Parts: sequence; C-alpha cells; structure tokens
Amino acid sequence: MTVHWVITDTDVRDLLAVFRPTAPAAADDIFYADVLTGLRELIPCTDITFQLMDVTAHRGRQLFVDDDGVQRAELDGVGNEMTTLFWHEFWREVGGHGQPATGDYVTLRHHAETARTPAYVNSPLDSAYAALGWKDDVLVPLTPAGSTDRRLMVWRNRDMPEFSEREMAMLALARPHIAELHARRERELRGVPRLTPRQWDVLRHVARGAGNIQIARSLGVSEATVGKHLENAFLRLGVQSRTEAVAAVRTFLGAA
Repeated sequence: MTVHWVITDTDVRDLLAVFRPTAPAAADDIFYADVLTGLRELIPCTDITFQLMDVTAHRGRQLFVDDDGVQRAELDGVGNEMTTLFWHEFWREVGGHGQPATGDYVTLRHHAETARTPAYVNSPLDSAYAALGWKDDVLVPLTPAGSTDRRLMVWRNRDMPEFSEREMAMLALARPHIAELHARRERELRGVPRLTPRQWDVLRHVARGAGNIQIARSLGVSEATVGKHLENAFLRLGVQSRTEAVAAVRTFLGAA
C-alpha cells in the first residue's frame, strides 16, 4: 500500500515559528535551547542534539533536549569506549554518515537507510548503536567552520517508529534556518555590535577610507542619509568619531 504524505501550511507555519527564539541563549550555550525544544515538539524524538566537533582534536560540545529537559555535554575522543569508536569510524563511509568523505553538507542522512547498506550491516557502529537502544536517527549537516563539524542530530529509540518522509522533509526545510541561527549565536558569543545591515554597509566603506560622498554614490543614497546612518551607528557603538567606530567594529566587518 502506498502511503501519501504532505507538508501542510500549518506545518510550515509551526516550523517557522520555532525559529523565532523567545528567550536568549543561556551563558555560553552553542545554540538556542528553546529552538531545540520546539523542534522536538513538532518532530517527536527521544533526543535532539546540536553539536560542534573539532575533527582534528576529537573534541566537541553538545546542547541537547531529552525527557529530562535541556542538557549540555563535552565530547572527548578518549572519554569512553563509544566516543573512541565514533572517532575511529568517523572518516569511513558510514562513520560520519558520508559527508566528510563526499563533501555533501546539504543532504540529510537517515540512519534507517544507511543501516540497510552492506557497508553498515555488522559494522562496529551497528552493534554499538543497537546496544544503546537506538533505533533511528537523522543527521542534519551544516557546512563546517574550518575543522569544526556542525550538525543537528535527531534520535529515536527502539520504542518509536522510524522517521517518516514527511518528518525528513520538515528537517530539510529547517536546515538553512538552523545554519542561520547558529551563525547568529556565534556572533552573539563574539559580542558583535547590534547594527542594522545598512549601518554595517556604511562602516565597511568607512573602513576602506571612503568619504560620505563616495559612500552615498556607492550605495545609491543621499549624503545626508549616509550621515544619518553614521550618527545612529555612533550612538549604538558609544563612540564619537569615524576612527573610533571603525576600531570598534573592525574585527566583525567580515562576519556581519
């Protein structure tokens, strides 16, 4: 029997609502806990985890939500038998779910499909995950930041069904929003000043030595408008001059 599925307008609306965090991230959290909680409500799972992993140092950090609430963990490649096995298998076809070898950081990886491949069946990871009681997972990959692997993992234990095609499609729609939110969180952790996009544009030109007339011509606005953007940027930055403004934002000009 063919099973038909569809993502409804309500699904899309609820999904987009999840990506408007209602509370700031706690302390030095790597992501927004309320976003993970919201996703878990839309796509029921045993555990949903956002994780960063330094694939060179075999270390990482996790922020995850399970039945016990929001949790945080540090990953160490020599911490226990499971993490040691994970890093040993990471660069293999099924170890990192393929993307380290293929460079495909867009396609979601569904464990239920991977687990049926000859490369995975009877592999060390197959036995290890079975022993932990995991039945299925979905890896939502993000483009790496240097040697840092970034991913969202959604897990289900053996008491839950496999992730459906509809749920996979919803996670695929969520992927770019997750990437943008993580970029936003990184800016927050670096202390990036809160300026408007146009204020950043003006300050980039100022940093290159451009005067107001040149900036106005480049941006297609009036010289008075450029002056107003600078005035507002000075106010937000708490500075009094162009030199002070550039000094305050120079570190962030490439990321903003």
